[in-house]
Amino acid sequence: MNMEFSGHLPASKLPQVGTTIFTEMSALAAECGALNVAQGFPDMEPPAVLRRAVARAMEDGANQYAPMAGNVRLREWIAEDLEARTGTAYDPGSEITIGAGASSVLFAAIMALVSEGDEVIIMEPAYDLYAPVVRLAGGTVRRLERTLPDYGLDFEGLRTVLSRHTRMVVVNSPHNPTGVTWTRDDLEALHRCLDGSDAVVLSDEVYGPIVHDGREALSAAHHPDLARRSLIAGSFGKVLHATGWKIGWLAGAAELMTEVRKVHQYDVFSTGAPFQAGIAEFLSNWEGQTHLAKLAESYTLLRDRLCDGLRDSAWSFTPAEGGYFQVLDYGAFHTEPDQETVRAWTRAPQGIATIPLSSFYDPSHPLRSISTRVRVCFAKQPDTLDQAIDRLRKLAGA
Repeated sequence: MNMEFSGHLPASKLPQVGTTIFTEMSALAAECGALNVAQGFPDMEPPAVLRRAVARAMEDGANQYAPMAGNVRLREWIAEDLEARTGTAYDPGSEITIGAGASSVLFAAIMALVSEGDEVIIMEPAYDLYAPVVRLAGGTVRRLERTLPDYGLDFEGLRTVLSRHTRMVVVNSPHNPTGVTWTRDDLEALHRCLDGSDAVVLSDEVYGPIVHDGREALSAAHHPDLARRSLIAGSFGKVLHATGWKIGWLAGAAELMTEVRKVHQYDVFSTGAPFQAGIAEFLSNWEGQTHLAKLAESYTLLRDRLCDGLRDSAWSFTPAEGGYFQVLDYGAFHTEPDQETVRAWTRAPQGIATIPLSSFYDPSHPLRSISTRVRVCFAKQPDTLDQAIDRLRKLAGA
């Protein structure tokens, strides 16, 4: 029996928000026994050396609060890695903060820097965390669509929606859900658009080094002028196959980070002390460096396995440039909108759970009634991917 609240409920701060599509589809997959390639988690284990390092950290007593800003050694590694990759130096003491996954530091950044009357530009399709937090902060969401068919950044559109009220522009590369990645020209164009404004760039780079086909793994930090106005988020969960550990980080100028930490200390405060210590040890040794060096190639092979398995079927797609998601279009063999379709396919015998692409747009967007695209996670063991390929081909009549 459900408990009933005895008082008068206050007005909801997020009246249009329910359970996320990711939670819903994973729950439906479990209920129906469907293969789950919906939610973005790997089904491979973190490296054994890393798991042993975390266990050793527990045995060595790293079981109480980590520093509010994060494990010192781990922040130092982040700073060293960013400088080595991008040429931009960050002070690990004042310009890097570790949180409970990238989600927590993205949340803290928006809450700290966005106030009532501020506008935040979000480029759709977009991960569903950004807009609700902007509303919680009292800000106004200004939506800008990526260009079709390649989901590139619309810089002319950005100039149109940019105003004196723009406090923040949220960008994401490698992009979730489409897998589109930065180019050097994109970084320069974004800088030129924002030059002279007070807008902060919130750059969600949680899939960071996972790029395909030999592409350069670019960050906002690769552009010095852009870096000065940017807060950059990363995720150890994504790159170490350990999403359940919820260890992420944020890097940015000390003036910005000071404000972010004011929120962070009352939200998460600190997280996962033994995980942070173990990750720092792992990444400081050759095993960790080897893992990161091979990461892009290993995910490219998985992407290729999925795409090659569907290439002669009725599914249409453009191979993802980065990340571990692939967008697939079923419009050649099925016409029902993606929201209804993915639920039906999950409930079917030998079902498969995917994410409807329209979920990455505002709920009022007309795409909800016409989209025939789904997102598939290929961060899976080869046998899991082979099962997914078989079920997707059967849906297409192949």
